[in-house]
Amino acid sequence: MRAIGGSKTKAGTRVSEYNALQLPVVYACVNRICNPIARFPLKMYRAMPDGSRRQLTADDHPFAGFLGLRPNELMSSRTLRKTTQAHALLWGNGYVEIERNGRNQSVGLYPLLPDRTAPVRENGDHWFRTRIDGKQVDIDSGNVIHIMDQSQDGYVGISQISMARQAVGWGFAMEEFGSKFFANDAKSGGFLMHPGRLSGEARRNIRGKDGEQKPSPENPKSGLEPQGGLENAHRVKVLEEGMKFIQTTIPPEDAQFLGSREFQIAEIARIYDVPLILLQSQEKQTSFGAGIEQLMIAFVRQTIDPWVNAWEEELNFKLFTEEEREKGYYVKFNMNALLRGDMKARAEYYNRLFGVGGMSPNMILAKEDEDGIGEMGDHHFVPANFVTLKRATDPNYQPSGAKSAEQPPAEEPAADAFENEDDPE
Repeated sequence: MRAIGGSKTKAGTRVSEYNALQLPVVYACVNRICNPIARFPLKMYRAMPDGSRRQLTADDHPFAGFLGLRPNELMSSRTLRKTTQAHALLWGNGYVEIERNGRNQSVGLYPLLPDRTAPVRENGDHWFRTRIDGKQVDIDSGNVIHIMDQSQDGYVGISQISMARQAVGWGFAMEEFGSKFFANDAKSGGFLMHPGRLSGEARRNIRGKDGEQKPSPENPKSGLEPQGGLENAHRVKVLEEGMKFIQTTIPPEDAQFLGSREFQIAEIARIYDVPLILLQSQEKQTSFGAGIEQLMIAFVRQTIDPWVNAWEEELNFKLFTEEEREKGYYVKFNMNALLRGDMKARAEYYNRLFGVGGMSPNMILAKEDEDGIGEMGDHHFVPANFVTLKRATDPNYQPSGAKSAEQPPAEEPAADAFENEDDPE
């Protein structure tokens, strides 16, 4: 059914994961989610015992330099991630095969077609079955990155298009209705009423010069097509012998056609959790918060971050061998890339981390793709007027490792110090 365009919806249109992208709002929603995930820098790190992390190089792992750049010889990292994420947003499942070397280390990633790949679970075993070049191939579950969202059984993701096919079908129906409306001279349908019986000459004039022998290829049963249609727009139509045109369908303005289209955009945007303003639709106020900044923060937290988490969990579990995981190897999406378009937000972010000693000048310059300032830029700084709570509440506090100074013995007060206790001096 998918191969022939899917079964018909109640609106009379066919909907499948193949043609859903032909609806502009579906394409826009998929694009809005895929672009950030494809853009985030993706690198390998190693968690160090002191709590810090170190970025891996080719000396540490053969795939460290290619994961975020060129995961296979045919496509960039952005292309692979955007393709797989789009599969997950349309089919509910995105699959990526892991290529390994003789030491079982990952050295390549290749996307698998979601309509030809599915997880299989039999007798307690779990693997993935796909078709490549017409041949059935079984792949170990540890060698397939599986990106999905909601699921009924935990193994197969639910197709968003399948769940919302009626809503998508309604969108297609309104597009087709609008197209036919303009193809019919921007007029609604109707019929011709004649007070009597048409003469042979009148029939020939209405049907065209070739009469019944050459009906319209679009509608063979109709002889009125030669006078209608987009090709005959703005031409003079002649109604003979007292005929009148009676309109039977509801005009688009009465059917609130434009309002219905806007509502359908919002309906599909709900499926993907994409704010309307990101779809160039400003008919309604957003419920994500006040202001563009709060809206984008909500979009990242509620829509983008869950998908990033799905990617990181799968990559961290399947990309590395057990020995590499024990060493603390992991991958991380740098979502700070979203700040690159906002200079003020970027400066505030760096300033705050610099002020608490979290980032050195060289670390900030590296994130901005600027050259460092040498060894001096590796130092971390904190404000001099900041003290710990321990030091603020305990005047005798000494930092660990510091030598306590000898306190001189307190002097005995003079004998006459308390002779006149009532004297205020």
